[in-house]
Amino acid sequence: MGFFSWKTSDTKESISNKYSDKGALPVYLLCPDGTKLFEDDYEGYGVFAGQDAYVLLARWNAPDKCTGDVEHDRNIGIYLEDDEIKFPLKFVEDGALKYNFVAASEDDWEFQGYFYSSEEDEEY
Repeated sequence: MGFFSWKTSDTKESISNKYSDKGALPVYLLCPDGTKLFEDDYEGYGVFAGQDAYVLLARWNAPDKCTGDVEHDRNIGIYLEDDEIKFPLKFVEDGALKYNFVAASEDDWEFQGYFYSSEEDEEY
């Protein structure tokens, strides 16, 4: 199984995990209700500040399909991510930003928050 990662909405930087040569990139997961989840030790599996991003995605966008079972709701969120949804995931480095004022974060399929080339590392 690979890692899950996204690019931040504000800087377009890959959210690196703590196992990468870069270490974890500190980020905020912005929530539609105005709360922010800060994570500075991301492990790469979609959990930010103790909350599974895919579970949140499901509960924000398809509450009628959620059962409260984390694994079930997580699977709903994973499938929803590719759909047009009202409340997408939004990760930022700048904690002063608000959910409604930033774009959705893009998936980082290329690096997965871990697989950076040495050439890419030299840029940071």
